[in-house]
Amino acid sequence: MSDSPLTNREWGRMVIDGLRQLGVQRFFMSPGARSSPLIAALAETDDVSVTIHYDERGMSFAALGHAMATGLPSVCITTSGSAVANLLPACVEASHSGVPVIFVTADRPPELRGTGANQTILQPGIFGSFVRLAKDLPCPDDTNSSTETLIAALSEAVGISTGTNPGPVHLNVPIREPLLEKGVAITSLLIDSLKKPQSQLPSPPISLNSFFSCDSGVVVIGRLSAREQIGIQELIEWAKRLGWPVFCDALSGARLILGGIRHGDWLLQRSDIPSPKRVLHFGGALVSKRIGKWLSTSHGDDYIQVRESPLPLDPWDQKPRVIKMGVLEFCRSVSPLPPSIDDWASAWRSADNAAAGVLQEQLRKNMGLSEPEICRVVARVAAERVHNLFLANSMPVRDFDASAEAFDVKGRAVFGNRGASGIDGNIATIAGISMASDTPLLSLIGDLSALHDLNSLPLLLDRRVTLVIVNNHGGGIFRFLPLPVKPDKREKYWETPHKFGFAHAAAQFGIQYYCPTSISALEDLLSAPLNGPRIVECVTDREENERFHKVIADHICKLDLKWPR
Repeated sequence: MSDSPLTNREWGRMVIDGLRQLGVQRFFMSPGARSSPLIAALAETDDVSVTIHYDERGMSFAALGHAMATGLPSVCITTSGSAVANLLPACVEASHSGVPVIFVTADRPPELRGTGANQTILQPGIFGSFVRLAKDLPCPDDTNSSTETLIAALSEAVGISTGTNPGPVHLNVPIREPLLEKGVAITSLLIDSLKKPQSQLPSPPISLNSFFSCDSGVVVIGRLSAREQIGIQELIEWAKRLGWPVFCDALSGARLILGGIRHGDWLLQRSDIPSPKRVLHFGGALVSKRIGKWLSTSHGDDYIQVRESPLPLDPWDQKPRVIKMGVLEFCRSVSPLPPSIDDWASAWRSADNAAAGVLQEQLRKNMGLSEPEICRVVARVAAERVHNLFLANSMPVRDFDASAEAFDVKGRAVFGNRGASGIDGNIATIAGISMASDTPLLSLIGDLSALHDLNSLPLLLDRRVTLVIVNNHGGGIFRFLPLPVKPDKREKYWETPHKFGFAHAAAQFGIQYYCPTSISALEDLLSAPLNGPRIVECVTDREENERFHKVIADHICKLDLKWPR
């Protein structure tokens, strides 16, 4: 093709064709005029997968969810102006979670920036440090625009988004009027300039015998990507051979598999549990702050992290030794040295079983729906019915982490937006995840998170998704924080109480709605065949929930447990 100035139609078609040939399988867009050349390319391509949503924030979180589930880059396309600013929350989450999302934002031409022209803001650099790459492309009709320029930018964007430090990238696309010229768009574009990653040589064996020669170490499996969760069974078997107790985070994909310590967060409310001398930490961060603090006494070479991500992970200033490799690659390169005695692991198994007994007894005595029991039902149904899981932030993911049972099953893919741990965009993320798989998706979400993202409910249509909304009519988590304020002030200014339910929201968007009043009714509902989206609202009480958690904790603290010294 000639290097003469290109038309907007040609430029738009080249962007879409190029991204597709570089591995992008799904596009997400919100309508707008300035982005017309990009949208026209999508509209005129028969075999392209596109999700259209009117709300840019929800659209971008759906793209995040799809990329999270597939490991492949998703593309978000928006018009200019404040539409671009709506992408920032999803960009922040993608950045901190290492998820490859490509933001393609249409823009007014450079000569209109700073002039007060309508719908014109300074878009280059708008995402700051949260993107791995930001490029402000030339306008199609500029003298410095060419096929080669665009191919190089697209290749760099896809390569960086999926590279050694995966994450979001930003391509800003200024477009002059007339936005959409008449004429025939380019029918195909061949990309041959992307540098293919070279195959890696097998990792040499790693000797950690001195590290493993400890009778009071622990294995911690933190958050893992969907790709890494595929091999979670092999990781669990490797950890069992080591003989140390294994703590599996809610978002590791291992939490529902037998063999790990299920109720460490409850047990660590006790003050008599000795700290481990060695910690082997796979993957990302942990949901449980108590477990993290308990591990914080191990520093330097006594704390080994195994993970591919180069992002820093040291909230307790432990200065860990980081082994940068995949978890399965590590397991296949390292032969564990079993401890000489089993007292430490046996004590933990005994304590975990005792805590499980307390939970079962207190849940049996409790009348009605309790939030820990709701989490346990969700876990049980996911394990038995082969559902993937999404755990929203605040109390749902914490209760699941602390209280879920384990089962004799293979792992289920488990997702959550724990990069920045926000309550925004959770429903949209759930929708994006469900678009990436035919497996039913069971999600656990709080009322404020659901209210925050009601605009995204239409994204669930035709999806096999269950939203279990735990509605305690406010921010129940604030009951568990050490806030030295009067209860009425805490409720008004922190808990944000409300009287809203979700029946009318479900009706507005044609989604099935249920409101069970017992655990048995909840389990029957969740076990029923799923043909489309449904909302299952579980109404609880914040004050009763706080009391019930304290009852469980008090009984666990009174257990007669023995620890090796």
